[in-house]
Amino acid sequence: MSEIILEKTDRLSLGEVYVSDREGCDSTGDGTQEKPFKTALQALMSTGKEPLPTIYVDSQKENQRWETISKTQLKNVKKLWQREQQKSEAREKKEAEDFLRREKNLEEAKKIIIKKDLSLPEPKCVKICALEAYRGERVKVFGWVHRLRRQ
Repeated sequence: MSEIILEKTDRLSLGEVYVSDREGCDSTGDGTQEKPFKTALQALMSTGKEPLPTIYVDSQKENQRWETISKTQLKNVKKLWQREQQKSEAREKKEAEDFLRREKNLEEAKKIIIKKDLSLPEPKCVKICALEAYRGERVKVFGWVHRLRRQ
């Protein structure tokens, strides 16, 4: 069993990833011969950066199990991978900007202090249904927010 573990780590350190349309799974696969990925794009996404590993796919020949991915297929997958990288970078940048904007708004909101104007008469606490009788007077209204729309 220790030989199998050493063999796996040697393969992964050499940069070999296996992809199988028939047997692979992108969610549970790890890129080994026993657990290949389903798509080459997921194989590249799992490596994360260059230099890219050697990708082995299902062979079309009967006497051979694995063969290296074709240059055309690798080129197409690299394009998709680069697009995904750009999208994820843009998404991370946008999330970071949104986080900074929210933090800034929160700090500005903490600076706001609401005080009673002592030059005006004390407000009366009144239920909303009884407000008509206090028209023209200073009142204090309490309530709940049913729907909040941020615009």
